[in-house]
Amino acid sequence: MPVQISHDGFARQPISRECVETKETCSWCGSKRKTGKLFQYSVEKDDGASSNPINGLFCSMPCMKTMNHH
Repeated sequence: MPVQISHDGFARQPISRECVETKETCSWCGSKRKTGKLFQYSVEKDDGASSNPINGLFCSMPCMKTMNHH
């Protein structure tokens, strides 16, 4: 179940994340979390009923933001 963790005030879109069990590493830095889980982030659409997943799995929000700003 995704949990809202942030709100992009400029874009007026909530950002959510969900823990995912995986053997993969972070899409940006290549590290793994101690728990073996990574985060799948998503941004809610304007209708509030659905969300757009952000490509990749990440160990942290800074990694997700860095990769998605390049």
